[in-house]
Amino acid sequence: MTARERTDQMIQRLEGEWKEVCLVLDEQERVLVETYLGFLRREARTCLERGSRVWFRSNQWTHWGEGGFGSLSILLPEGEQKPLASLPSEIRFLTDLPEGKKLGEEITLTTLNCITYQPDRWS
Repeated sequence: MTARERTDQMIQRLEGEWKEVCLVLDEQERVLVETYLGFLRREARTCLERGSRVWFRSNQWTHWGEGGFGSLSILLPEGEQKPLASLPSEIRFLTDLPEGKKLGEEITLTTLNCITYQPDRWS
């Protein structure tokens, strides 16, 4: 067997292993994404039911690790102070609407399913 044939054989083996790894990674990412989005939807529902307005901006990057799954902006009812909460940085509490800044899509109880994310499939 020539050096070129050995290299080709090695590359074929590595590519086959990578395809198997991709299947596992895709499934694990799906579980991770759905777990986190479920959390964001429950947070949004809780805030909406208590009189807050909520916006969701989906991740603008190619992969969740490069910017989270998206951000949730929660406008508190008038007169409420920002809470000191130990929550992910993608959840922001607001006491007023920022001028000229797009917060994403406003979420209502009927549009909670708009809190979504399309994971980047492994190549």
